[in-house]
Amino acid sequence: MKFGIRLPNSGPLANRKNIVQVAEAAEVLGFHSAWVHDHVLWGTEQHRTHLSAGSAEALDESQRPNFYESITTLSYIAGRTSRVKLGVAVLVLPLRNPLIVAKQLANLDVLSEGRLMIGVAPGAPNITKQEFEAVGVDYERRGKITDEYISVLKELWTENLPSFSGSYSKFVEAQMFPKPAQKNMKILIGGGERGISPRALRRVVELGDGWIPAYLTPEEAREGITRIDNEFQVRGRDIREMMVVHEMFTAIGQDSAQVRSSASKSLSTNFVTAEEGLKRSLVGTPRELVERLELYSSAGVSATELKFVYSDIPSLLEMMQLFADEVLPSFNSK
Repeated sequence: MKFGIRLPNSGPLANRKNIVQVAEAAEVLGFHSAWVHDHVLWGTEQHRTHLSAGSAEALDESQRPNFYESITTLSYIAGRTSRVKLGVAVLVLPLRNPLIVAKQLANLDVLSEGRLMIGVAPGAPNITKQEFEAVGVDYERRGKITDEYISVLKELWTENLPSFSGSYSKFVEAQMFPKPAQKNMKILIGGGERGISPRALRRVVELGDGWIPAYLTPEEAREGITRIDNEFQVRGRDIREMMVVHEMFTAIGQDSAQVRSSASKSLSTNFVTAEEGLKRSLVGTPRELVERLELYSSAGVSATELKFVYSDIPSLLEMMQLFADEVLPSFNSK
């Protein structure tokens, strides 16, 4: 299993200096990837209630709801790093013109020398509706638009004279170069009830190259992968070719009770209760995290995106160091 770090591109500690510092630390410490998430609009309510980086303790009433756009942020990080892979989990695909985003992503993959990892989704019902209205995209058709745009991306990335005729995109011999550095750049599918809804899994099977769920228990992860595998067998596809990246809130320390206590407030912000959050997160000592991650690895998870819970950047760097020292070796040796 490989491990990535969620960068603070949103939340109470989102700024250029912190994003760069965490990305550079991820590379130095030997993490596989650095990830951002994606929105166009992000208001005060989301800032307080949808924490994907930082912690509830770091929130301040004076803060603006900063959200650093995913593609341009990764482009900047690409120039500050050389080895760590760069991921977006997940791009709200129907908000963007597919030809423009195909060009941006291909260009970024070339400039980063093939380090880009792309997750896509239609958008979350409780977060993105206002964004669709603002950019003039039909929110109720976001799933169908997503399906079509995935096909558009693949056509533009693989064909020399790509043409397409769909309900939402049409073009004839639209030459677009350079192609991505990765000859078969994978598109990971997320969205919908932690990524395990029937519609999300259908999208993985029919259009995706991988799956990017969030906050699943090991049993749920195994169930989802089994369902995908069953459909793959019917279609003659091999589940071993699919990458599964699982997003999880994470807190690590040498005192299990203390770590659980300090993470609980933030987890209760992101889940119905802190107990539910602990059930669906990685929280505890290095040994406890290794044991829990072994369950996900056995279920078929390829990589974990770690969304650390931290009140300041020094605390995050300390947890990253501890994870690199005492958790990564248990998986790098395999």
